Amino acid sequence: MPTFQYQALDGRGKKKKGFIEADTQARAFSMLQDQSLLPVSLAPVADKGGRATGRFGPVLDALRGRFGGGVRVGESFHYLGMLLQTGTSLSDSLEMLGRMSGRAARIWLDVRDAVETGQSFSQALGAYPRLFPAVYVGMVQVAERVGRLGQVLEKIAHYEEQRAEVSGKLVTALIYPCTIMVVGIGAVYFLLSNVLPKIAGVFTSARQELPTNTKILLAVGGTLHDLGPAVLLVPLLLVLGLTWAYNRGGRFRQRVDALLWRVPLVQKDILARFSGMLGFQLESGIPLVQAMESSSQAVGSTFFKTRILEAKNEVAAGQPLDRVLARQKAFPDIFLMTLSTGQRSGKLGPFLLRIGRLLERDVDNMLKRLVALAEPLLILAVGLVVAFIVLSIMGPIFELTTLVH
Repeated sequence: MPTFQYQALDGRGKKKKGFIEADTQARAFSMLQDQSLLPVSLAPVADKGGRATGRFGPVLDALRGRFGGGVRVGESFHYLGMLLQTGTSLSDSLEMLGRMSGRAARIWLDVRDAVETGQSFSQALGAYPRLFPAVYVGMVQVAERVGRLGQVLEKIAHYEEQRAEVSGKLVTALIYPCTIMVVGIGAVYFLLSNVLPKIAGVFTSARQELPTNTKILLAVGGTLHDLGPAVLLVPLLLVLGLTWAYNRGGRFRQRVDALLWRVPLVQKDILARFSGMLGFQLESGIPLVQAMESSSQAVGSTFFKTRILEAKNEVAAGQPLDRVLARQKAFPDIFLMTLSTGQRSGKLGPFLLRIGRLLERDVDNMLKRLVALAEPLLILAVGLVVAFIVLSIMGPIFELTTLVH
């Protein structure tokens, strides 16, 4: 279990130093608060190489981003939310967070300096668009106006934890199928480019009419042997080219996103993220029109984003959200029914959060089924390819052996 070194103030304002063991830094912070201590600094104990100790140390080191330590938004906002709700000023809270953030301290101390010079907290965060999503900056801006900054930061932290958990499950589920695919492709490439060309001489010297499948295999193997590793550049360049064209936006991306929207898994995933973010903002006191705009920015699909921004303009003109989206004929009935029920009951935020959780559960179950199905199919596919190669090689060899005898 990781060990953290802390400096804290007790109820009398006296400084205390020591070490505490906890699974995460957030848990260590809570444990110190349970002991009626206010942490001033809290940092993981580092080994000689400067890395965090404990079984989570390598993971924490891997997560450090391009700005030195990287800012873990969920964890950082959790600290800030707790400190602000205990009555600590924003400037002091940011200073404490900077002391606890290791190599990311510079960012939080810069934010503190900006706040002390008169900027709002949301303006200071907006100076780092790569670290703090625009949707969160907008929520912080509204929270500052209504005086609920601590509560909103806590909600953002909770939402980030849920999002990270879902992403982690997806990555974990895809590791094994991807490993099988990579190993299978590597084995087939090795057989075709290294083993097959060495055996080809036997068939050539025998001057025997070869089966069509063997001829095709020899041609493919000879090509791979001549090109070598360069043959891998073709699919790699193709993937990079398509990725570049997609990231550029324009018509190509719109067409791809429109096609992806028809895939049930992709559609549910997009709606789950949008519903959760929209409901989350409505529950935080953000107006519907502003929440729709910022929630659409959190979704990568240009097709979906265009539909929501069009709907936002009509909602701003006084049209009900469910009717506006129903006229677009692009959304599933269950989603429209949820919007309609939420609007009639005056609890649109909770209804959206609930449908978001249900859709996330459906996506998770669908991914599990797909992964469970993909594993045997990939193994079967690799086995069939290898079997085809072996039979194409061994068949003519057996015939040669028969002729010799």
